Amino acid sequence: MNNFKGKIFILVLTISLALGIKVFANEINFEKNEDTNLQKVILIDPGHGGSDGGARSNSGVQEKDINLQISLKLKKKLEERGYKSFLTRESDMELAPKKKDDLELRCKKKDEVKSDVFISIHQNKFGQESCWGSQIWHASNDKSKLLAEKIQSSIKENLQNKNERVPKDAKKAFKILRDGNKEANIILECGFISNYKEEKNLQNQDYQNKLVEAIIKGIDEYFKVSK
Repeated sequence: MNNFKGKIFILVLTISLALGIKVFANEINFEKNEDTNLQKVILIDPGHGGSDGGARSNSGVQEKDINLQISLKLKKKLEERGYKSFLTRESDMELAPKKKDDLELRCKKKDEVKSDVFISIHQNKFGQESCWGSQIWHASNDKSKLLAEKIQSSIKENLQNKNERVPKDAKKAFKILRDGNKEANIILECGFISNYKEEKNLQNQDYQNKLVEAIIKGIDEYFKVSK
């Protein structure tokens, strides 16, 4: 009888240990997945804002408004994918009265949030109305160049099939790319508001959503190969 009870005790103990190990393993996996989702930080910079409207289309549309609309959508979608994302501004405002100070604060935000990727969202304008298509400027380092290539390629593949533009090294042209951390930093000119058709597209909610999806696919591809 005592021998039988002993066998039952050992059996119960074995099952309990097995279940405990399984639960513990599942908890470890869950925490690991959670960490993986949250470890990549994206900082989105909706260019201009407040008294600084940026470029203005022939119909009076201000660049700052389109920048913010796209940026808000991008932040939301990135978070749905498991990324940790931040905005330099969440409403129609400048960060400081003086442009120099405004840019300085945007750059400091990179270090504050420890961004892995920084994307400054802008719209282009040119005297020739025939100019169209997304264009990317990148900081002078390999990570920025790679990110720019992945996003430009994704936009071409998923949205602008005839866009033959290639990313350009900004060198020392833009403070927003020069200062702050040296991770992947780019300026994305989503399109030309001086082009009538593209101006309409850039204000269209469906088009904005497709653009955001293309950007995120590019970011995904970047992190697959970035070290």
